[in-house]
Amino acid sequence: MKQYIKFLIRLTITVLLIIYLFKKIDFSNVLRSIVLINPVVFFLASFLYILSSYISTLRWKIFLSERELKTSNLFSLYLIGSFFNNFLPGIIGGDIVKIFMLKEKTGLKQAFASVFMERYTGLAALLSIGLISFCLFYPKLPKNLLIWSVPASFALFLSGSILFLIFGRFKFFKLWRDYFFSFNIKQIFRAFLFSILIQLTVINSVYIIFTGLNLPISFFELVIFMPVIILISMLPISVSGIGVREWCFVLFFGSSTGNSNAIAVSFLWFLSQVFASLIGGIEYLRIKNFLNMKKE
Repeated sequence: MKQYIKFLIRLTITVLLIIYLFKKIDFSNVLRSIVLINPVVFFLASFLYILSSYISTLRWKIFLSERELKTSNLFSLYLIGSFFNNFLPGIIGGDIVKIFMLKEKTGLKQAFASVFMERYTGLAALLSIGLISFCLFYPKLPKNLLIWSVPASFALFLSGSILFLIFGRFKFFKLWRDYFFSFNIKQIFRAFLFSILIQLTVINSVYIIFTGLNLPISFFELVIFMPVIILISMLPISVSGIGVREWCFVLFFGSSTGNSNAIAVSFLWFLSQVFASLIGGIEYLRIKNFLNMKKE
């Protein structure tokens, strides 16, 4: 019941954000851009999402190296998790689904630890890309306060990680600290490199949509600001980040592409992910039917 109440609150916030957003812009312009997108561009963005999911599976497998698990099976679980994230957001989390589908093979603690470390290294890579790009291209960036959210996000992540290590003796913090130190440096470093590749693949999918709509955008702008947008969209404020993500696109890219175009790109990026994650729904039905047949 609590989950459904939380979902209703997030749904309400999502609807309010969208209503307020469309009062500020011309919705017909957004709709026109979405309708006129080249299908090849849309499908390519969806393909890159699937590719990033496969690379994410390889990253996940690093933390399950002691288990004899096929990459194809883990990839199937990853796609199923993506499906639940996109189609049942706020009710059943995709990571929770992956953990419970994997725990039969690995045990609950190992399944949880692997998913936690996969997400942690991904976030570390995401913020590192943003910080490095910020330092390298700072002279070319627009001089406004928003650009400082990039180093601020990295500093917050770093501070949080240090606090977890310092206060590791306390019960709650000890849980996460034990997960972290249950893996060796080689595993963490390999996962970090995979995470860099994943984030660059995701950023490329957004860049393709911008160029598909013939909008002026620098790839380096995306490399700098997309980590912050992704991070903010991950906050459990709205359903699947809808509304929050569109506001971020307006704040960071609206001045160079126009608010309507920025929102159109955000919606198209989200729709390309939703479309790609349908494969996860098919996989879920396949596995569910297979398990039912075995029981019979």
